[in-house]
Amino acid sequence: MPSPAIHRGEPVPPLISFDKVSKYYGRGEATIRALDQVDFAISAGEFVAIMGPSGSGKSTAMNIIGGLDVPSSGDYLFQGVPTSGFNRAQLTLLRRHMLGFVFQGFNLLARTSAVENVELPLVYRGMDPRERRRRALAALEQVGLGGRADHTTQELSGGQQQRVAIARAIVTDPAVLLADEPTGNLDTKTSNEIMDLITRLNRDNGITVIMVTHEEDIAAYGRRLLRFVDGHLVSDEHRAREMDHAV
Repeated sequence: MPSPAIHRGEPVPPLISFDKVSKYYGRGEATIRALDQVDFAISAGEFVAIMGPSGSGKSTAMNIIGGLDVPSSGDYLFQGVPTSGFNRAQLTLLRRHMLGFVFQGFNLLARTSAVENVELPLVYRGMDPRERRRRALAALEQVGLGGRADHTTQELSGGQQQRVAIARAIVTDPAVLLADEPTGNLDTKTSNEIMDLITRLNRDNGITVIMVTHEEDIAAYGRRLLRFVDGHLVSDEHRAREMDHAV
């Protein structure tokens, strides 16, 4: 997607911003307010954790950021560009070119090799097979799985499968990595290894990370914490990372 034109001397807009974003489901007395007049802005290079109880609106906010849902009112801006006028094809382009997704359940193709899973977003782009294989192998190297490229997902541990999922998310060189409970299916040791990897991608590669989690120790990897309750953003805390592990 093209970025908005920025003229010399003009302030750079936030990478992501919510302007009085609300999301309602249902009508009348059955209306559920998943988000209610939410405002925040995230700059390029930040590592933001999002927390809140079930039904707080955190997943709805993540879905809107990811172009998987749209606000009922208000606006979501990406690089200063309002997305309210985007059609379905434009939202698809936003996801395909600017965003990378990592999910709790990995969402890998079974009985398919690691490298083929990582190649998939590049297939959708119509990239030359040799170039997409080169980039997929490079992404696997980056997450420490260069020696597992030809292994199927069924031959990999949970932590290795999540590394493949992260490689698939970064192979397109996205501006933003969206991680939805990325350690939810992993044990403590493996969770820390995955979070160290995500931290390194944010620190060394400059990828903006936005992560939903219900675990305080996982949220502590971020340098900023947004807390949602009943559809409202109730706190926005900037802090030093509590777990500065060596990677």
